[in-house]
Amino acid sequence: MSSYTKIDLPNGLRIIAEEMPHTHSVSMGVFTKVGSRYEPARLSGVSHFLEHMFFKGTPKRNAKQISEAIEGIGGMLNAYTSYDSTCYYAKVADIHFDRAVDTLSDMLLNSLFDPKEIEKERRVIIEEINMSLDSPGDWVHQLLDETMWGDQPLGRDIAGTAESVSGLSREDLIDYKDQHYTYPNTVVSIAGNISTDEMVDTWTKALSKYRSGQRFEPEPTHGTLPNNKLRLLNKATEQANFCLGLPAVSYADPDRRPLQVLNSVLGSGMASRLFQEIREERGLAYSVYSYTAEFNDAGKWVIYGGVEIGKVQDAIAACLTELRKLREEGITEEEIQRVKEQVKGGMLIGLEDTWSVASRNGSHILRYDSVIPVEQVVAEIEAVTREDVLRVAQRLITPESLYLAVIGPYDDEAMFTDLLGV
Repeated sequence: MSSYTKIDLPNGLRIIAEEMPHTHSVSMGVFTKVGSRYEPARLSGVSHFLEHMFFKGTPKRNAKQISEAIEGIGGMLNAYTSYDSTCYYAKVADIHFDRAVDTLSDMLLNSLFDPKEIEKERRVIIEEINMSLDSPGDWVHQLLDETMWGDQPLGRDIAGTAESVSGLSREDLIDYKDQHYTYPNTVVSIAGNISTDEMVDTWTKALSKYRSGQRFEPEPTHGTLPNNKLRLLNKATEQANFCLGLPAVSYADPDRRPLQVLNSVLGSGMASRLFQEIREERGLAYSVYSYTAEFNDAGKWVIYGGVEIGKVQDAIAACLTELRKLREEGITEEEIQRVKEQVKGGMLIGLEDTWSVASRNGSHILRYDSVIPVEQVVAEIEAVTREDVLRVAQRLITPESLYLAVIGPYDDEAMFTDLLGV
């Protein structure tokens, strides 16, 4: 269905291009294989700090001019940092392809790292961290990560802490950039109404003065913590927020497709069991859903709920009941067929957008060094059986695997440990 070209240059840079002639846009992302999982504790937050600094000016453009270069032509320019990668991306009308390439490559090659800008951005990032701490609905997810993984990269905030960010020097930023922002660690992914030859030639020239280096692997994950399954933060809030977490599968695990089906049935969308039972039938929560996250050597499966203060125990108990049902009974034939169509439909709709295609291609190259064909994913989803789903539910859902983080006006841990049976 998709038709892309992957070029491996002698310097180690990988370029993946996909023509989409039916569109009027072109999207491109520069994916770098570095994120918070690559950071020693002392440098916690450095990947995210670097992401911010690449927007702060070059000899050719100041920060405002970088934004105006793309937004001024109706385009989109942004970036993100994850545990495993950092990506800088733009989406523009196809007639502005060259300007987008010039802007992104200028940022990555020529950023000044002006000391005054570093200090300003340091304050911005610390405020970003503080803002997250003031938002219990966001903070509770990080609290769960700390509870599950402890003092290892998956247990730390991607943005770092106020203390770690305060300690990062200009030399730390530049040394980390020079070490990780290199040809072998980089994938450029482009999709849209531009010929493959033009995509590849333009980006090859744009990064002709990039840095040589080597590929790095993230810090290994040493499993979840065996004790301290509960983290309760006593905070005067208008609403209780909780996350139930379970260790799950890596992105190379053959059980990832059954888990995808299982998660969709449990908590993805308004037709899911959690939404129907906990919100629609029992009125216990306004927001309740589940999600998974996969890494090269670990994974997690999380249920989130935002509930009235007095209903938190009932809501958590109801979530645990739904998990037990999955472990004991699995899912119905009707559910598995509905979810298969949902997953396939969502994936195919996503292929209409140039950034969705460029993002999928680039992230797959970083993970697998190839793009998993959509047809293969559809076939793998179609092959999932009820027996597969039940087996994975029984593999993952066990009392000893449960972790719970709660933020709300509570000081009695026993009201939650009793629910978990710990």
